[in-house]
Amino acid sequence: MRKYLFTITTILFMCSFPAKAFMPEYPDDKEFEQCTKVSDDRDLCVREESRRSLNAIKRQFNTILNHPNIKSWHNTNNENIEIMRDLYESWTAFRNRLCSLAKVSTRFLEPITDEKDACTLYYTLHLQDHLNSVILLLDKKAPANRVDFDFLRIYDHDKLYGECMRKNMENECITEEMKRTSDNIKLQYKEFAKDPAVSGWNNSDDLESGNYRDMYDSWIAYRNRLCSLAVWAYRQNYGPQAITMNQCLQFYNREKFEALRNLISAAHSTLDEEDFETAEPQADDGGAAEGNLIPPLERKIEKGSKDSLTDIEKESTETPETKENAPQNNSDKNNLNIPSWANQ
Repeated sequence: MRKYLFTITTILFMCSFPAKAFMPEYPDDKEFEQCTKVSDDRDLCVREESRRSLNAIKRQFNTILNHPNIKSWHNTNNENIEIMRDLYESWTAFRNRLCSLAKVSTRFLEPITDEKDACTLYYTLHLQDHLNSVILLLDKKAPANRVDFDFLRIYDHDKLYGECMRKNMENECITEEMKRTSDNIKLQYKEFAKDPAVSGWNNSDDLESGNYRDMYDSWIAYRNRLCSLAVWAYRQNYGPQAITMNQCLQFYNREKFEALRNLISAAHSTLDEEDFETAEPQADDGGAAEGNLIPPLERKIEKGSKDSLTDIEKESTETPETKENAPQNNSDKNNLNIPSWANQ
């Protein structure tokens, strides 16, 4: 085993936190540090920090919805509540499924901590960080120079973007890049669905249903609603030309693309499976046992049109389709209670 220690450490650094190359480092809080001093169960400390961060997110939602400037986001407070509720639900559903898939993808890497718990903590801190940036924008506490405020603007463009920029305007190039990244994400989902290492996790024979489809649809709904909020708040602070919707959508597209690419690489690690003994029944079933632990979505959330995108700007925003005729339940627009499935 010792001969693999360095390799394991290197791969874990690259793969355990799928989108980390595009996100800030998140330091552990004081309570986590104290927990690790008195407990040998690091996973327990991770789960406790994740719960603290989730509670902080719920407080951030209340802060945003009660902020005096939020009234100009949409026409009524009910609309704001409904969209924020959709944002929370779709984010939670996406996070739970991606982190479940991360556990399946890294099951032969013997992570120091449970991969699902570590991934859940990362994406919870990730949303907390982005909501904090939105609050800074609403409070007019973001840096006066938008160049000094990196929120939503740091990612590596592809080669075709550079070629486009030599001939066209930036927004046209961003739109084209966004379409390319969306197509690549679709191809990655197809690759996951047919790959023996992770195909069983879907619990379905195709991409029309199952965990992959639910994860995909939830991510689209989450991304669109967070971009609606973030772009609006950004423009409140820096002016109407500060950022386009497509720049925000491409930011999250690029993040998702990197996460999926790292996970499929982890699922096909050069480490030999026979060198690692595991008692987990899903080790050779393509993740089916883990996939069965995920309850199906009770409430599908549409990708969003006028309530989350075109009220901000009327430009074309080519986004992947979500499931047609998805059942909707918006009768409780004034109720911000979190449904039970969102915290599974």
